[in-house]
Amino acid sequence: MTRLGLDYVDLYLIHWPIPIEYSDRWQQLNADSWRAMEKIYHDGRARAIGVSNFREKHLDELAKTQTVAPMVNQIFLNPGDQEKSLVAYDQEHNLLTEAYSPLGTGQLLHVPELAKIAEKHGKSVPQILIRWSLEKGYLPLPKSVHKAYIQANTEVFDFELDDDDLALLAKLDGKGAQHQDPDTNTYRHVVPFLSKSK
Repeated sequence: MTRLGLDYVDLYLIHWPIPIEYSDRWQQLNADSWRAMEKIYHDGRARAIGVSNFREKHLDELAKTQTVAPMVNQIFLNPGDQEKSLVAYDQEHNLLTEAYSPLGTGQLLHVPELAKIAEKHGKSVPQILIRWSLEKGYLPLPKSVHKAYIQANTEVFDFELDDDDLALLAKLDGKGAQHQDPDTNTYRHVVPFLSKSK
C-alpha cells in the first residue's frame, strides 16, 4: 500500500490457478494465498477479493478451506467465447463475473454482424460488445490507452440491444480468440509489477 500510495485497493485477485511450475501443489498454494487475501480483506486493505481464470474445479477446491468466498471471477469473456457453463457456476455461487477482453482481443471488431448492429444503434462495435457484457450482468474490463476510446467505452448507457441483436450475438460463440485452459496452459508465474527502486 505504501508503494502504491493507497490506503486500500478496490479489488485484489489471484491471477492464475495453476502456474506450470507449481502444478503439483496448486490446491495448497491457492488455499495459502486465499488465506492471506482473506486477512487483507478483513484488515480493510482490499474492498473485495477474487480470482481470475479460475474454472469450476479450482473454485470448488478453494471452497474447501475458504472462510470468505471469492466475490469476483475475472475471465476471458465476450460474444465469441461465452463460457456458458462457468458463467452459470459463477451466478449460482453469487460471484460477479468480470469480463476481461470483452472485445475479443480485437478479433471481433471486424465481424460483419457486429457492424450491422453498431450501425443500427449509431454506435461503434466496441460499444456494442461492452453493452452486451453489461446486459448479461457481467462487469466488462476493456483495455485502452487512448483517451478517445476510453471516453467512448463509457458511452454505452443510452441504448439497449434488442432481441434480434442478442440472437445475432449468441451466434458468434466460437468465433475469434478463445480462453486458455489453466490446466493445460504453460503460463508461468506473474512477475510483480512493482519492482523495487534501485
